[in-house]
Amino acid sequence: MARLTTLFALGLAASLAAATAQAAEGRFIHPADTNKDDRISRQEWVAYKLPAAEFDKADTDADGLINGPEFVAWRQTQA
Repeated sequence: MARLTTLFALGLAASLAAATAQAAEGRFIHPADTNKDDRISRQEWVAYKLPAAEFDKADTDADGLINGPEFVAWRQTQA
């Protein structure tokens, strides 16, 4: 019985670790994101001294926020 409990606990711990890793994997971390919501607002963009005229170009879904994929795509056009 103790062995079964140990195996169950190990399986549960592995499942929780996998779920945590998946959640962390999708995080967008950039110093301009001062409120840590994984998106950059126009205010954060300008405060970080990114080119104001580029915000709308980077915001491809026009929701007023730059997410990780939008920032990466915009950054690639800058190279």
